[in-house]
Amino acid sequence: MTTEPWRLPSRAWQVVFASLVFAAVVAVSSMVYANSVARTSERSLCDLVVRLDDTYRTMPPQTATGRQLAAEISDLRKKLACPASRALRG
Repeated sequence: MTTEPWRLPSRAWQVVFASLVFAAVVAVSSMVYANSVARTSERSLCDLVVRLDDTYRTMPPQTATGRQLAAEISDLRKKLACPASRALRG
């Protein structure tokens, strides 16, 4: 088999192409999985933040540290764009 040094046989090109397609499929599936896990994690965090914020709103803390924590929880709820109420999450 005599080929020029810069040319690969057609079988080699098939292997290279298959490897690139496999790498692309793995990359895309990894991104989809990572986004799914991130959404699930964010929903869980939102549920916790909403529960804490709703509790602090119904029973405001009495100490300065408690009020600061309640304010930070409320800010976090806004930054995460959590729902207005746990009942809406259904």
